Amino acid sequence: MQLDKKRTLLIILLLTTVVSLLNAYAPYYTYTLGIGDNIVRIQDAFIPWRKLVFDTSSVSDIFWHSGKLYISDTQNARVAVVDLESTEEATISYIGEGTLMNPEGVYVDENGYVYVADSWAQNVYKFSPNGDLVLTISKPDSPIYGRNNNFVPLKVAADKRGNVYVVCQGITNGLAVFNKDGRFLSFFGANSPKVTLRMILQRLVFSEAQKAQLLKIRPPSPTSVTVDFTNAIWTVTQGLKEDAIKRFNVAGVNVYPKLSLSSDKFVDIDVDSLGTVYALAADGLIYVYDLLGNPIFVFGGQSFYENRTGLFRSAGAIAVTDDGKIFILDKEDGTVTVLKITSFGKLVLKGVNYYNQGMYLESEKIWREIQKTNSAFVLTYRVLGNVEFKKENYSKAFEYFKLARDAKGYSDAFWYIRNQWLQKIVGPIFVLLVVIAIADLIRTILIRQGLIEKREKKRIQKDNFFISQLRYTWLFIKNPFDAVYEMKRHDRISWITGISLYLLLYIENVVIRIVGSPLFVGFDAKKIDFFGLFVDTYRLFFLFVLSNFLVSEISEGEGKFKHIFIGTIASFLPYLLFSVPLALITNLLTLNESFVYTFGMQIIWAWSFVLLFIVIAQVHNFSFGETVRNFLLTIFAMVLITILLIIIAVLVKEEFSFFTSIFEELMYRVKAK
Repeated sequence: MQLDKKRTLLIILLLTTVVSLLNAYAPYYTYTLGIGDNIVRIQDAFIPWRKLVFDTSSVSDIFWHSGKLYISDTQNARVAVVDLESTEEATISYIGEGTLMNPEGVYVDENGYVYVADSWAQNVYKFSPNGDLVLTISKPDSPIYGRNNNFVPLKVAADKRGNVYVVCQGITNGLAVFNKDGRFLSFFGANSPKVTLRMILQRLVFSEAQKAQLLKIRPPSPTSVTVDFTNAIWTVTQGLKEDAIKRFNVAGVNVYPKLSLSSDKFVDIDVDSLGTVYALAADGLIYVYDLLGNPIFVFGGQSFYENRTGLFRSAGAIAVTDDGKIFILDKEDGTVTVLKITSFGKLVLKGVNYYNQGMYLESEKIWREIQKTNSAFVLTYRVLGNVEFKKENYSKAFEYFKLARDAKGYSDAFWYIRNQWLQKIVGPIFVLLVVIAIADLIRTILIRQGLIEKREKKRIQKDNFFISQLRYTWLFIKNPFDAVYEMKRHDRISWITGISLYLLLYIENVVIRIVGSPLFVGFDAKKIDFFGLFVDTYRLFFLFVLSNFLVSEISEGEGKFKHIFIGTIASFLPYLLFSVPLALITNLLTLNESFVYTFGMQIIWAWSFVLLFIVIAQVHNFSFGETVRNFLLTIFAMVLITILLIIIAVLVKEEFSFFTSIFEELMYRVKAK
């Protein structure tokens, strides 16, 4: 019995050890963008390897160069240089002791010169590889910089020409750029100001005095900066999302695409020699992208209660090496975690490198292997689509591009498929047309000779309610003036017909998403949110009808609510008649012929709005000027009603939250008693 207890205790200890090891070395999962733009889990690309602990509790930045890790030791006012490759044990030397006060950012150029951004000294220092101070950059006295702007450098980088790029606290004009002698040149790479719907509504409603009290719309300041192997400048901005990462050309224009998978918590960025981009978020997540902005990996995470290798309490900086190591600084405990690339990660990054260079055929074997390992990797299908396209297997390429949702590749492959189909079908169609023409000619000759009789078409007269309603509805297309007269004076169109047309509009919007080409309606169009589509279909229509009725009642319009309701939907008969056929036609078009669809929709919308103008004028018996005025007042009323609804929704939410908190407080007190 005692032996069984010891055995049980031993098993428990063994299981506890295994669980602790799993927690230590597999604390997070690796994710990527899968088919259908879904986030999917894949094999680990990087795993925790070692943890570097230093004699400091405050570290702000790290940088890797030539086997050495440079650490801005803020607490001890110096830069620690950790040599991790020259000997078995890491050796540490220091730069800037006695000069630095509060080093925030550190950067090392290709010649080994060390740049340090010191926020307390309000200087940027440049040290030689031996640690000698060779340049000090202070606040510029240039009027371009601004007399009232402080110079508090937080991050720094330098290009191959010796130009220095500085991220300054509170400066929203972008990076402050200095030449190799420390002379201020200009600002570079500013973010664009973000204008929200709330700001627009405030400017519409607020008085001039209230507008003056509002803060000016200012773009966010960059959070970090680096320079890649091609001398391109990269910035990352916390608070932005799709355009959080920017890569600037020499003209200061961002050439990096918007990101489909991103974060608004990015704090640092680094780029390796292959052009792979590593972005670190404050929550400890590491995002890996290629040069084209395609997401490759997402891994890491935040640790809240315990120190787990690979998770971070307060991630602050990232540095990468060319041999597949990632250094992550945890600012809270002053440690640096080293992540090592796995065989799967090496395989993917190698394939991505070939893909970015356009070496599709050379990378096929790699991507076939990746597909076997993980079939959910969406980038695989984009590359294989290009591979099959190069091989002229356009049908396979078409399917791969469809899975990858690559609009350009999908369009190019379809162009070749359509060409092949046309080559096969043009001949038979021509022969069929000739046969029909000859048969019609023979029939005409026989009729003229009296050998056969011409068949008379029998007209079927139907005069039921439904046909009568449709006939008068069609009159809106032929003659909207007469149609409105018949509707007003003889009540030719009923509520049932109007409601039926509104329902038809919703049904057609569903059908368009089903039958339209993904190039024009989107690859996600068939995933229909029926309630959301219902709201999108009718909110503007009903808001217009209600607003126009209210405005017309005040401005002595003659139209009844029924006439406005029916006349509005009848004005959009061109859309009801031609939108679905145009959506079907998109299945024969590529992106090169997108003007056919765009121009067709422009004609439909223009036609509909002209009809709406005529209908409103005739319904209310307005002149041209009165109708224009009525439309402007209707739009203004729509804006006011929208603002009112938003205010009501906010108040209801606050009231609900208030009563919920009271109820929770009462329940808590009851339980306490």
